[in-house]
Amino acid sequence: MALPVSIVVFAVTLILILWRPKGLNEAVYAAPGALLLLSLGTLAWADVSYIWQVVWNATLSLIGIMVLTGVMDDNGFFKWAALHIVRRFHHRRIALMIGLAVFASLITTFFNNDGTILIMTPIVLEATALLGMGFKARIAFLLAIGFMADTASATLMVSNLTNILTADFFGISFGDFARHMAFPGITASIASIGMLLLLFGRTIRADERSGAKTFAFPEPASVIRDRRVFLLSWLVLTLILALYFFSERLGWPVSAIACGGAALLWIAAIVTRSANSARLLRRTPWLIVVFALSMYMIVYSVHLHGGTVWFSSLMRPLDDSGLSGIVFGSGALFSLLAAGINNLPAVLVSSLSISELDGGHAVLPFSSLIGMSVGAKLTPIGSLATLLWLQLLRRDGVSLSVPQYMKYGFLLTVPVLLVTLAALWLQTIWFS
Repeated sequence: MALPVSIVVFAVTLILILWRPKGLNEAVYAAPGALLLLSLGTLAWADVSYIWQVVWNATLSLIGIMVLTGVMDDNGFFKWAALHIVRRFHHRRIALMIGLAVFASLITTFFNNDGTILIMTPIVLEATALLGMGFKARIAFLLAIGFMADTASATLMVSNLTNILTADFFGISFGDFARHMAFPGITASIASIGMLLLLFGRTIRADERSGAKTFAFPEPASVIRDRRVFLLSWLVLTLILALYFFSERLGWPVSAIACGGAALLWIAAIVTRSANSARLLRRTPWLIVVFALSMYMIVYSVHLHGGTVWFSSLMRPLDDSGLSGIVFGSGALFSLLAAGINNLPAVLVSSLSISELDGGHAVLPFSSLIGMSVGAKLTPIGSLATLLWLQLLRRDGVSLSVPQYMKYGFLLTVPVLLVTLAALWLQTIWFS
């Protein structure tokens, strides 16, 4: 009886999260399901304690990074950088799309994918409207941001919540993660830009020929609220990145580094009055702690009662195959899992399944993350970043239907996924 109840609770919770009736936070839909499983006895408090040990570092890291990006965004840091790109390349729109895509990949890499969506989507919506772009050209630019937010998120541990969760689960340090995933992550970014140009290059060139030629964009320096906080941002970012690499030697969790850097910059912003603290508090995803814990509790209940055995059985033949079979086979399997049930619940299923394999191959956690980041783009429900991106588009009156997204998702994702997995495979051969 426990397994059917757990599956029903999971299914209903996932539907509510994806549907989001009344537009409430995801935690509002996940928490009741977790509490119901606790009250029915399908989960014990000891399970909650175990799950908290798995998720606390990742969720607090996300909060710290979002506070950091919020302070920088309020001070004009990201708009300053975007204006430099727009002012330089607005007459050459192919170059403009590449510049914005590269900028989005950098934000994703050093901050996180959800931050990229929140920061870059409004900027691109505004810039493409001012440039008078047609619908297809605007969609191309917006897809560049939406896809780079996830495909570039495999690069560093802090680039995606799923990365931190997986790294914590398997005890992977920041430096080890970067050594394994930097090359595949950069490859994913380059491949994404290449596929965007292949699919939309002709559309963008035609739109450029028919568009207006005179635009008025403000000077980048004019959007900086306080130059002292702007300069301090560079220093804090450099310090955070350096401490990430030494975190294992220092014995510091990445969440302590992210939250410490965010607190330092926030205090400076309060002193200089360059950030709106009330708005920043509203924007910070405090409820992500409740959501991550609740969602993991629900998925863990399904796992405890045998609901993920089927996935482990699919992985065992791959684990016994050669390296190419492990990398490409598991990458495809993890991609379908994330695209079907969303990458946040999928990351726990994949981690638990990998841990149950007898001597599971060391490359499996990394191939799983490529599936969770790149492969999740196959469907609009694959990642929370994609759902947030679609929500922002609808709010601005840009409608992209599910069939339209699925078409673009397939055409962009499959080649990028294969190239990224190939990069992981080649790297594993070289360093094995």
